[in-house]
Amino acid sequence: MKSFNVPAARKARCRVWLPIFLAAFFLLAYGASSAYAMISVGTLNQEQAQKKYGITMHARKNGDAGILVWLEFKKEGWLKKFTYAELHMKNEQGKHLVSAKLEPRPVKHGQSEEITTVSFSADSDQLKNCSFLVVSYQGIAGGVGYYLNVRDFIDLNDPALAK
Repeated sequence: MKSFNVPAARKARCRVWLPIFLAAFFLLAYGASSAYAMISVGTLNQEQAQKKYGITMHARKNGDAGILVWLEFKKEGWLKKFTYAELHMKNEQGKHLVSAKLEPRPVKHGQSEEITTVSFSADSDQLKNCSFLVVSYQGIAGGVGYYLNVRDFIDLNDPALAK
C-alpha cells in the first residue's frame, strides 16, 4: 500500500486557510438567515387595511382589564405568510413605552378557523397611544410590516367604550 506524502508547506497552508474558510462560510450562512432579514415598515389607515388586506379592528369593554381591542383577518395574499403581531404603546410625547408580542387566538366563541385574531386590553385613556404591528416575512429578502394605530380605527369617544 502506498502512502501519500504531503509536503509540510502545503499542510501549513491548509491549517491557515481552513479556519478562515469556515469562518467566512458561517458568517455568510448567518447573514443569509431569514430570521435576520430586514422588514419594510409602513402605516395603514382603516380604509387601506380593509380594502387591501381585509383587516378589521374591533373594541369592547373588558371588565377590570379596560377595553379589549382586536384585529381580524384571513391569511390571504400578503397575510398568507403572517409571521407575528405586536402591541406598541407610546407616551403623549411619542416616546416608546411598551411593546409585546401578541399570540393569535379567537376572541369570540365559535369563531371561524379561517379568521386570525390578535388582541390586547388597555385602559381606555391609553388607547390613543396604542398600535398593532403586523408582520409577514416574504422569504430570504425580508418582510413587510404595517402599523395600525388604534385611534385611526376605533372611535375613542364612543360612549360604549367609556369608563
